Formats: sequence, structure tokens, C-alpha cells
Amino acid sequence: MSESTPEFALREVRRTFHRRRGRGAGTVAAVDGVDLDVMAGQRLGIVGESGSGKSTLLRMMAAIVAPTSGRISFRGHRIDSARPRDLGALRSSVQMVFQDPNSSLDPRMKVADIVTEPLRSPLVRGRGDAPADRRARLVEVLAEAELEPDIARRYPHELSGGQRQRVAIARALAPEPDVLLADEPVSALDVSVRAHVLNLFVDLVRARGLTFVLVGHDLAVVRHVCDSVAVMQAGRVVESGPVEQVYRNPRHDYTKTLLASVPSIRAHRG
Repeated sequence: MSESTPEFALREVRRTFHRRRGRGAGTVAAVDGVDLDVMAGQRLGIVGESGSGKSTLLRMMAAIVAPTSGRISFRGHRIDSARPRDLGALRSSVQMVFQDPNSSLDPRMKVADIVTEPLRSPLVRGRGDAPADRRARLVEVLAEAELEPDIARRYPHELSGGQRQRVAIARALAPEPDVLLADEPVSALDVSVRAHVLNLFVDLVRARGLTFVLVGHDLAVVRHVCDSVAVMQAGRVVESGPVEQVYRNPRHDYTKTLLASVPSIRAHRG
């Protein structure tokens, strides 16, 4: 693979949904012709208001949702039309942290089983081949997520919201991915723990040199974590570039409107 080959390359990607009831019946384009490259080591923030298509776009990159049309490649190999058994490279290298840990963690499983579940997948090769390997990896990633070892014996409902999201982060780290996708990972948390979890993301992404794609609506969070940004409106990317350049000199009216809605980005960063 060439050094210039993107980790992800999206070309004319569309995703439509059908509404069958009520006044809104018909076809809705959640993502409408997106072209986007994500390079190795890039920390990309995707921002936009609710309904702009950013979460759907991220789920297509994770091969959770299939595009209606267009091409999505991971390291030069198409994933938009691949069969599940042919997604081994994606599943081994890309992990995702979802918005709400209450729904993303199985309430019937203990933390130890939740965190090591990716290691037991036949699609993931590496440090989960033996029970001893999985136990060692469990201890490592719990420590990286700033969780005590004894938390492994507990169930999600016994944990705080911040602890549950850190369990989700530990689970994503367990197979040692190169790419981390995060869908508004702090928006469901109490304000008092958001900064802690956000800073944990920053530290882990930088320490591991991960490629990172963050979906969010909080512009200050994206500026704090990311080095580049793509702004989505009505399913389209209307502006993209280095985060400081876009924030200081936005070209698109929609970007200007988003930035104007934040009272003081500098105050938030402080």
C-alpha cells in the first residue's frame, strides 16, 4: 500500500432511508454524495447539527450500515459491498466507541467478558488466542482506561456513567486497533465527568498514534481533540480543512452559523 493511500476513502457516498408513516413519508437522504479521505494518524472531527448525517457516515465507515450507493475503501480495499467474512482487516484495525454506554454494553455480561469479547472474534487476530493472553490484555486495557482491576467482576448497571464509557473505551482498545471511531462519546455523560473522559481520549489517541474520527456537535470539544474538521449540513460535507484554519476563517455560511452559536470557544478551551 502506498504511503499516500488513505486509511478511509469515501467517494460519492449516499445513504437513503424510507419513511412509511406520517406526513414525512418518502425517501430521506441522510448522507448525500460525500467525498472524504482520512489519512493515517489524522484526528478528524465531523461536526454538524442533529440530522446532518454525521453519525450515519461514521457507521458506514465502520461497516455497520451499508451505503445506498458510492464507494467506501479501507486501506485500498472496498468495504461497502464486502461480505461480513471479508471484513477481517477492518474488524482487526478499526474499533468504535458509541454515544451511550447504556445501550452499547451488554447488561448481562460482566466487564471482563465485555472488554475481551473482541479478542474472541475469529476476525480479530492477535492477543486473544489463549485465555491467559486475554486476561493479561484485560488488565492492561483497564489500566489504560483508568479503571481498577476489580471492576472486571462487575456488571454495567453497577457502574457510573463515566465508568461505563471507560469500559467501552477499554473494549475498543483491547484488540489494539490502528483506527478509533467515536460517535459523540461524551454527550451522554454528566457534565462533571465529560472533561475526564475527553482528556482520556486525547491521551490515548496521542500516545498510541491512532487515526481518530470523532463525530460531535460541540465545536469546542472537536477543536480540543482534532487536528482537522469536516462540517456536514443536510447530508453533505460543506467545508473541511485544518481545524484552526476552518475555525478562524470559515468560508461557508453554515460553518459561520455554527461557530457563531458558541459563545466563546476560547473560554470553553480554558
